[in-house]
Amino acid sequence: MDDPTLYRQIYHTLKADIVSGHYPPGAQLPTETELMHRFGVSRVTVRHALALLQREGLVVRIPAKGTFVRHSDQPSASPKLIALLALDVQLDFFGKLIRGAEQEAAAHGYKLLVRSTDNDAEKERQCLLELQSHVAGFIIAPATGNQNHVHYGQLLVRGVPFVFIDRYLPEFNVDRVTSDNVQGGYLATRYLLELGHRRIGVISARKATTCTERLRGYQQALEEFGVPFDPELIAHAIGKRRDGWDEYLYQGRVQTEALLKLPNPPTALFAMNDLLAVGALRYLRERGIAVPEEMALIGYDGIELSELVSPSLTTVKQQSLRMGAEAVRLLVRRIRNPEQPAQHVVLPVDLHIRASTVALTAIVQTAITASPLKGGG
Repeated sequence: MDDPTLYRQIYHTLKADIVSGHYPPGAQLPTETELMHRFGVSRVTVRHALALLQREGLVVRIPAKGTFVRHSDQPSASPKLIALLALDVQLDFFGKLIRGAEQEAAAHGYKLLVRSTDNDAEKERQCLLELQSHVAGFIIAPATGNQNHVHYGQLLVRGVPFVFIDRYLPEFNVDRVTSDNVQGGYLATRYLLELGHRRIGVISARKATTCTERLRGYQQALEEFGVPFDPELIAHAIGKRRDGWDEYLYQGRVQTEALLKLPNPPTALFAMNDLLAVGALRYLRERGIAVPEEMALIGYDGIELSELVSPSLTTVKQQSLRMGAEAVRLLVRRIRNPEQPAQHVVLPVDLHIRASTVALTAIVQTAITASPLKGGG
């Protein structure tokens, strides 16, 4: 049985190896299994020792990679520059997010450098490599299908802090600020259920935590109303990714078309963002399907366009301006105190009801009133 004090002995031994340079900055420590064999202890004891080294800022643990000696460079020596990697600076959502971040950065004496990754993991990787030696930290909306885990790990080893914004990678327990996407999906779906809809189709963007969380809220609302979950009603991204607005407008169109071809199509649609909803609205108009009389439609984000289209979109509104500001606060806090626990800020969302939704009972009543009377005198 392990002596409870053994983990401290292992900690002191490894710390001495790090301080002496036996394990230089950036070097990988032996694996947990190797340390177990070396010291003749259990995995739990080894993990206690590594956790103590991590709390002191001597090492960083990278998921699926191992434990590495942290560089001694202090973030405070970095330039007063913060890099924000946005998916697409042309999108209204990210425009407001950037404004919020810029204002907050200035209040803390930092300048904000913005790069658009176009939701491309390779462009994101290039930005990380190019900028990591020139900035105090990063605010990152990670690209879909992200394969940059090694480069995030390098940031941690080098002591360059980063904060996830809007979406995140669950593998990394770092600071992040998001909307309450589960609640947003729940609010949108519950409202449609309250209107009488039971076949609610979902139009989704390419896979990200934002979509998976909104779908979780969708399922929660269905369960609350006793409506079985039907996976056929969940549409998925189709075809090669396009640029900017075109991607969402196209996906809204083709996914709506696919849902309407179901043997039992939906009577309402929940789009995971407002541009997807606009793409759906265009397709429905071309098909002569009236919104909301024949199809209710809800979007997500609360961008200005959602109020300008006809009919105006019911939407779940996010606090994008505040999201940008909160991300900067988290990053500045991390720069000043690198060893503090990771903080996850979840911002509330609101359902804004507009003309694109109507009670299903009202639709049925309208159809009955409009039908010619049969028989009788």
